[in-house]
Amino acid sequence: MDDTLRHQIDLAAFPADVQVTHVPGPGIVLRATQGGRGLELQVTPEAEQMYGEGPALSAALAQLKQAAAQGLPEAHADGSFERLVFIGD
Repeated sequence: MDDTLRHQIDLAAFPADVQVTHVPGPGIVLRATQGGRGLELQVTPEAEQMYGEGPALSAALAQLKQAAAQGLPEAHADGSFERLVFIGD
């Protein structure tokens, strides 16, 4: 993960027990985990182009933070997590 992305994650101020990481995938895929719970949010390349990388990433982090505050969903039986996708129009 590059320093700029790590800095934006740090600025989002997630609760201390929530880990946010960048995972491989098309576009930018962020994963928020807390124990055995988690959620992924994918920002598609089209969304990055339409809204700009910074604003799209900011919106993605805000959505992940809100989900963490409400309680992240349980991991699937295979260990994967639910994924939300932020697309461009």
